[in-house]
Amino acid sequence: MTNSTTPVQQPGINFLPGAGGAGSAPTPAPIHDIVGPLPFFTGPLWVIVAVVLAVAVAGGVFWWFAGRRKSKRLTPRETALRELEKLRASLSEGSDHDFGVVVSGVLRRFLGEALGLAAPRQTTEEFMESLRGSLRFVPAEQEALAEFLHRSDYLKYAQGEATAEQREALIVAAESFVRSGEATEKGSVTPPAIPQETPGKTPVNKEAP
Repeated sequence: MTNSTTPVQQPGINFLPGAGGAGSAPTPAPIHDIVGPLPFFTGPLWVIVAVVLAVAVAGGVFWWFAGRRKSKRLTPRETALRELEKLRASLSEGSDHDFGVVVSGVLRRFLGEALGLAAPRQTTEEFMESLRGSLRFVPAEQEALAEFLHRSDYLKYAQGEATAEQREALIVAAESFVRSGEATEKGSVTPPAIPQETPGKTPVNKEAP
């Protein structure tokens, strides 16, 4: 007697006839219809227009503020005059040494930034020697500039003293040099008045700060 055994289907790949065996073709995957482009915005047209206008206005405001910030950038002359005015506001404060350092530094930076001179990194003697024969300053201006720098060196390096009037005179002298470009455009330059030295003390010349 012959026993017929029905094959038991195992999980996984089935090689039974009609079940994807060697003689059967694979079942094709279902084909879906092509989906068209999805709408970006489905609201009313006036909402789209309002959004575009809002973005345009925001961009215009941004560029307006950016332009104002750029236009407010101070020139070397404006910066120097503002620093000198702050120094005048605290005229009686600080030591004479510190005052000499600040007032000299303001003018030296202006000469470097506005005129391209090497005043910030040269000694007074080196700087004045570099101006010899230069047409940038007339002889009277060069003389007044040398007096201003020597007076500042006297306060910075020789423990010099200065009254409130002498401090004010140094500020006025620095302002005159800063404004000399404006005066030159108008056709007249007046050399600033420099305070006299304190009797018994001689100003010294040191390197620029």
